[in-house]
Amino acid sequence: MELQKILQNLGIEEKEVKVYLALLKLGEATATKIAEKTNLDRTLIYQLANKLIEIGLVSYIIKNNVKYFNATHPEKLMQDLKEKEEELQKALPELISLTKNEEQETKVEIYRGKEGLRTIIKEIIRTKKEVIAFGEEGRAEKVLPIDIHQYLKQLEKNRMHEKVLAREDLKGKLLISKNSEFRYLPKIYLSPVTTVVFGDKVANFIWTSPYYAILTKNNEVADSFRSYFKALWKIAKP
Repeated sequence: MELQKILQNLGIEEKEVKVYLALLKLGEATATKIAEKTNLDRTLIYQLANKLIEIGLVSYIIKNNVKYFNATHPEKLMQDLKEKEEELQKALPELISLTKNEEQETKVEIYRGKEGLRTIIKEIIRTKKEVIAFGEEGRAEKVLPIDIHQYLKQLEKNRMHEKVLAREDLKGKLLISKNSEFRYLPKIYLSPVTTVVFGDKVANFIWTSPYYAILTKNNEVADSFRSYFKALWKIAKP
């Protein structure tokens, strides 16, 4: 992902990002120099620089009545993220207490796009429950390669056990963690939709663009999938 997009994802506006990146390259610079580097209006540079000063990403000094701007070291971004994460962790119990205690017997949510898929993967890790999965075909690795590598590492880190039923023709071709146990079945037994069961939830991943994940929360539904999985697990081959 390009730097411009990464910084925008942190909540910094597009033109502010341009000014910050320009200053990293220029070092100490006047508004005129920044304007030349970014192709932005010199008057606008002052406005953008002042916003960056407010959030601690830019500083300035005055020499001979001329204001010179300078970018704060990029490590400041990481420091800010850590501080925000710590604040959120402190507020999390209160936020959770605001949620409704009574939930409907069955709750179904639909997520769209790669971000939606990532949300479900993070939810699987967050629950720290045993995971069972049907229909692993390596599509997840192709669509979200970085996220799947992180997911497997998190399985080990959180000591979560994973059982997976996959197509027999893919044996030896799929990513497996130390905490993963795979068995294999002929293709006719499995759907191209990957089904993952964890806790009282069932997630169905559709790996064709634009990508969907359907999350069902219901103990009975989850348990019925577990019973089906156990039956297939018995006839599957290691």
